[in-house]
Amino acid sequence: MMIKIKEVYESVCKLRKDPIRSKQTLFRNDHCDCTIGQIAEAFKPNGFLCSLTVSVGTYLLGQKYKNSDKMVVPYNCSRQIFERNLNSRLVRNIFSVDAPERLDHKKVILFGTFDPPDPCAPHVPGHFCVVALNLEKERFELLDSLRDINDPDGKKLLHTMASGIKKLWSLAGNSKGDHFHPKSIDHFKLHYVNSPRQATAHDCGFFMLQILDSYDGESMCLFSQKDILNIRMTMLYSWLTGGDFNIDLKDVLGVDPGPSLGIEEDNFSLFETQSFTPEVQIIPEENFDSLVSKTNKIIQRLHSNTRKSSSKKVPDTALKGKADVVLLDEDDDSDDFVTQLGKKLTAKPITKDVRRCSPTSSDDFETQKPKQSSAKNLVLSNKRPTKLSNKFREEVPNFVPYVFPHLSKAKQMMELILSKEYIKAHGSVPLVKFSNPFDDPVLIDAKYMYKLFGRCEMLESDMMDRIINYWKDDPGMKYIFESGSRVLMSPHTIPYLLDFAPFKLRDSKGNPLPRRPFDVKSAANMFKHYVRPNENLLKAKLIIIPHFMHEHHSVYVMNKYTGTLDILDTRRYTGLAHTSRSRHHEDRVEIINRMVALLKQVYGVAEFNKYNGNIQWDVVADRCSYPKTPAQGANECGFYALRICATYGGDKIADNIKNQDRRVEDWKAEYMYQLLFHSKNEILAEEWPSMLKDLMLLIGLGYRCN
Repeated sequence: MMIKIKEVYESVCKLRKDPIRSKQTLFRNDHCDCTIGQIAEAFKPNGFLCSLTVSVGTYLLGQKYKNSDKMVVPYNCSRQIFERNLNSRLVRNIFSVDAPERLDHKKVILFGTFDPPDPCAPHVPGHFCVVALNLEKERFELLDSLRDINDPDGKKLLHTMASGIKKLWSLAGNSKGDHFHPKSIDHFKLHYVNSPRQATAHDCGFFMLQILDSYDGESMCLFSQKDILNIRMTMLYSWLTGGDFNIDLKDVLGVDPGPSLGIEEDNFSLFETQSFTPEVQIIPEENFDSLVSKTNKIIQRLHSNTRKSSSKKVPDTALKGKADVVLLDEDDDSDDFVTQLGKKLTAKPITKDVRRCSPTSSDDFETQKPKQSSAKNLVLSNKRPTKLSNKFREEVPNFVPYVFPHLSKAKQMMELILSKEYIKAHGSVPLVKFSNPFDDPVLIDAKYMYKLFGRCEMLESDMMDRIINYWKDDPGMKYIFESGSRVLMSPHTIPYLLDFAPFKLRDSKGNPLPRRPFDVKSAANMFKHYVRPNENLLKAKLIIIPHFMHEHHSVYVMNKYTGTLDILDTRRYTGLAHTSRSRHHEDRVEIINRMVALLKQVYGVAEFNKYNGNIQWDVVADRCSYPKTPAQGANECGFYALRICATYGGDKIADNIKNQDRRVEDWKAEYMYQLLFHSKNEILAEEWPSMLKDLMLLIGLGYRCN
């Protein structure tokens, strides 16, 4: 089922750049008006929902839960309440005793709400969340995927919405002699409901719609950030095939989705029976007058539209129905969007420096770009003066990167192996086998290849290790390592040799536990399994160590040319409130201290001091440097890390790698080729399926290439 959903998803998202179809109306009625291009921009990986697309979602959810004990209010109504436009016809029709669905007959009423940024602080992004009027529990609730109970903006929004809803409730039916029951809800307290947490700045709209869909006043479905891509795909499919807009996909989108898969039915759930009862906390009473006054000033400024033009002008997006959203990276809008698909997406963190997008007349988005930094390639931690960045202890020699000679052939092989036809016919036939003396052998078939090299899939550390071993044995690549000045370590060095797992141990209550002491003698006994006899770490000028932590690959380099610990990280930490580049690498000092202790144990303290001079590695690690690195695409960190390992010369990356470089597909083909023709691969090419062997003969590889 998910294969069909994904095909429709990809077909729709590709149309965002189609100059004709992208402007065609897809969803239109009295509640919403949205084009194909706007939907494609919103649902693409790392895309964001705006008020136009959210209006479609709330309308469809309203239809889904019609005549039930739960109601999802149209987004435009929620926006009018937040802006204190309580005399709006839409609002008064909903808060009426003559409405087709009386509010007082419901158990819970849900408002999808957007909290716009303060015009005085445009660097703070707007945010989608849910406000619930829980009549059964007699309380107002805030369900927020980003902000906690102590966040003043969340309190302000909930109080603003609650005060407006209370007033509308009391006014309902006064002129007709009837009223809602209970007649007054002024005694309802404000509560905070613990909800699934987002890990990016652009997914709040999808979290909001998923909460609106699943919350019944007591429990909601159990989902997390890793489910968002599947949520995007299934939600889009259900919107298109639900029948509410009578859409002919074959005619409008140029694709034939085949028979409906039935996911538009009310009982469909991406998470089946996975649900939980969230913790509910009462928000302490406090003086909200100042908060409400501040909110009213913001709303007045939004309505006035008299702000002076400047380079930091903030668009009136909340009123004009444009993109009430956040744009993280100007390179996210890649034409090759399908490379971002997959089960996981690399989290793009959230900070106060997140940039908002500005709607233009063509409904495209242009980013307010930050000022360009004048920093050199070597950007140092704030803990060390910048003037030391160019104080090299030794001259860094010119480094020439390796050029893979079989790229065109490797790309053809990858295209075949990852194709639907090949996977359907030979998906379970092993292509690679690596024996393991301590465990079962590793078998890699086409299905496993897709998990490694498919769209938006993440390369595993074990496969990175195999590829690095190929490099060290390949006659064409030996020059990179044979001088001894560069030593490339295994990705298993940090987690296994240094006994530093890529996650933190926690107790039953979730509190972090201290790591166990480092057994340096045991590590010294394992040293020979990680370092080859011709590799001397003391004499090496660059010790390059791939590093994997919290589902993300980066590269650590003990750089003796410059006397620095260089951390090359391709992720952009411009989004998460709970992490940053420094926090992600907060264990770097302990890692380097363990590495130094191991080197002293293996080579002796005197020899270590002889080749390391006066470099104090603990201080160097604390005041690490972050060389300029390109920005990766979704889940591409492993491929970028390998590329950096092969091309970093000590002062810069000796390859013109661009942000979200499309050559990542070339790197994937190269790395897959190196696994297929690895000297340790126990499956010969003669044993591969005939479909693959025929291609090899056609492109001139023969049956033996290793």
